[in-house]
Amino acid sequence: MADDGAIPRDLLEDGDLAFVDAIREVHDAEALGEFASTWFTDRRDDSRWLLFEYLDRPLNAFRHEALIKRLFKMAEAEGDDPLMARFLVLFDRSIRRVRKSRTPSEGQSSVGLDRLVATPRQTTMPRGRMVEFRMWWTRKSMVLHDWAIRWYRLAVGSETPETDIRKLPAVLEQMKTLRLFSVATRNYLRRRAWRYFRRLGKDQPGRYVDAVAKALALYTDDDVADGLALIDNWGLMHILFHHSPAIEARPSGWTNRPGHSLGELAPAPIYPSLWKKSPGVVVGLLTRARSTTVRRWAIRWIEADPALHRLALPVDGWLELLQHDDPAVVSLAAEMLDKFEGLESLGVDRWLALVQATDPVALEPLCDLISRAVDATQVTLEQAVSLARLRPLPVAKLGFSWLKTKTIGPDDLQSVLPLVDARAELLRPEILRWLREVLTSSTGFEPSMVLDFLDSRHADVRREGWAWFRSEPRLLDDVETWRKLLESPYDDIRLPLVAELESTAGGVDLEPEALRALWAGVLLNVHRGSRARPGVVRQLLHRLETRPSEAPDLLPLLGIALRSVRGPERRAGLVAVVQLVERRAELESLVRSSFPELQMTGTVAMLPRSE
Repeated sequence: MADDGAIPRDLLEDGDLAFVDAIREVHDAEALGEFASTWFTDRRDDSRWLLFEYLDRPLNAFRHEALIKRLFKMAEAEGDDPLMARFLVLFDRSIRRVRKSRTPSEGQSSVGLDRLVATPRQTTMPRGRMVEFRMWWTRKSMVLHDWAIRWYRLAVGSETPETDIRKLPAVLEQMKTLRLFSVATRNYLRRRAWRYFRRLGKDQPGRYVDAVAKALALYTDDDVADGLALIDNWGLMHILFHHSPAIEARPSGWTNRPGHSLGELAPAPIYPSLWKKSPGVVVGLLTRARSTTVRRWAIRWIEADPALHRLALPVDGWLELLQHDDPAVVSLAAEMLDKFEGLESLGVDRWLALVQATDPVALEPLCDLISRAVDATQVTLEQAVSLARLRPLPVAKLGFSWLKTKTIGPDDLQSVLPLVDARAELLRPEILRWLREVLTSSTGFEPSMVLDFLDSRHADVRREGWAWFRSEPRLLDDVETWRKLLESPYDDIRLPLVAELESTAGGVDLEPEALRALWAGVLLNVHRGSRARPGVVRQLLHRLETRPSEAPDLLPLLGIALRSVRGPERRAGLVAVVQLVERRAELESLVRSSFPELQMTGTVAMLPRSE
């Protein structure tokens, strides 16, 4: 009898997940085969869980053929539906054909191994349609992912001791791409696994749907990565599409019928009457299934008879499905809920919680449902504003639609002002126009409200605020608003402000310190504002003419323009100096001392030629 001391029984007793990795490293085939009965009959929850985890791993643990086969036969004999579901998925995953354009050939060989293997031939078909695969027997070099794991033993020598095998990391790395059993054996095993469920549906129909649903919940998107991978799942195709006219089963696997494509697949299970008797199981697949293909099948099956499946879940169950990350599931749940009565009694807070918990890509059907189920009068102003400010467009539209039904009083203006931070970019212009109109027409209007627009981090909000500022006399006449604007850090506010200051011709009395900061910011900006700088020079000249006492503080700013490398600005500075000396003769000595590089001749000033 073989010594099974290498099997980590202590980890099994402890229910440690490390047991799965450890047993996959055991390569004593006889010991593994004898251990199968011990593991299968161990009905502890931890042992059972580890067995499921083991069968979820790829079928590539070296020399585990005996363990796999014996576990499979015992599960089949005992009618162990959950375990057989694992085997069905495991064997379905073990066969994967590869698209290749190759004609039948003879005489191909490789230095190492030759074998007749089945390779698909791709026929030419219009783009966008599923290609037809036919099996051709060709003699070709061994393909790792389509070869028996016995290649490993041939590569290193069948007599190589276990200790020497472990010293070959390169070969061990190649092992990850291999599969146990030959292709023919794997084809047989997946057909036999499906035969178990087929007989179950015929002999014990009450167990069938629950049993295959356990398998359907195990398939993942990787198992159906494309059309070819889908039809390589022998059992899955029987369960979902057995009677479909678009496909047919052949000994080598499923293929599409001539003149048909996989795009025509629709729910056509092998036992449709049994599925119709189990609407709860179908609805349960919406949450249990990890494969998008399985969920789409369940959705289409439910849509064929929504009345039958609607009552399979209570309202709370469908509400939970609204938080699913699959938009198709959310859309279905919204359609189902739309037919329920009494949704308005759920309360606004419950709906808003769903909105915040739902994946953004699945929000549109949910918001459509909420708009029909919730009366706008139930929604507070604060709740509507909160939704309208959110980034997802469906949610923002919902909140804004409620907002437009509200009467905004003078005391509500501070509640709606946060809308300037609305994050739905496509809807924000409409929200801003509405907000501006509300603020302007209200008796509670205050000029400082425009600053929420002009200080926004969003450029489009500042543009709307600037248009409002220029068109509203109450804003243009408010000195305090002007003072605040002088401190703006944004070029798209400072530069237009310079032009606006010039158009007022000094009609606004502002602090000299704030004005100097604004003018200096524009003159020193090397990236923007070249068109505004001559206007700043004119404003400086006007200020010096009207307030010569500020000359010591303002002449250095004029010097920035005078010493500019840009011709228009430098010429504007020279003109300003000449005009200043002409109009304020008492400042000539101060101008000469401030700009010693200028050559003053009468009323003409010029820079030296070297400049």
